[in-house]
Amino acid sequence: MKPFPEALRTFLAQGTVVGDLLLPMHYATPDHFEAFQSGFRTQGLTGESLVSEADGGWHPQWYVIALSGLDDPLFIATDEADSGYPVYTAPHGAGRWDALQIAPDLATFGRLLQALAEVTDDDLESERLVRTATGSVNEYWREIFDARVEQAELEEELPTDDVPCDPDDFTSGDLMVTALGPQKLKVVQLVSQCRGLALKDALALVEAPEFQVACGVRRSLHHLIAKLEALGATVAFRPARSPGR
Repeated sequence: MKPFPEALRTFLAQGTVVGDLLLPMHYATPDHFEAFQSGFRTQGLTGESLVSEADGGWHPQWYVIALSGLDDPLFIATDEADSGYPVYTAPHGAGRWDALQIAPDLATFGRLLQALAEVTDDDLESERLVRTATGSVNEYWREIFDARVEQAELEEELPTDDVPCDPDDFTSGDLMVTALGPQKLKVVQLVSQCRGLALKDALALVEAPEFQVACGVRRSLHHLIAKLEALGATVAFRPARSPGR
């Protein structure tokens, strides 16, 4: 993208991370901006162009400026400079790209992210900020606020007492997730709560082929197993090895 828009440079330098998985977590940089387009504008291995004017294609004017915690792109269109570059997103892995506008321009989106980062524990104020900045709470923003409510409910329902692992107890072991299933966002939130991790750290954890969610006696994990399976995740309980084995 030449020349590089000053409004975009300012936005990227700000680089605000609020913490919600659907909001920006990884930002492009001006020096490596073209490389950041890999997988969207270009094929990662061959460098082949992926842009297309076809319905559902990645349009030639679209450039990714950030990725959400779920690797969904947040992008602008170079032919909308006169409007201050409205910001769009589209779900990754849907088989097509359908742009959904989430902010009227880059400057407004940057200010909104900064404001949201200051009121992460106040959902009513967060929603008011979004309505003021964007004019409405569309499906993108609604999913963010719904995820916050679900996270709060998980925190209330899960036991707060830690159950220590006891390698001498035959029924003690590790609860592993071997496949996330279709509701990745909700599983990440649950893992975040169980492990006491920030959402960003939980997201990095679940990138592994399998990962530990909790440890303890099997009976103490029944509630958690049921929640994970209800979300479509595949779990496995691995008994701890007895001493000497």
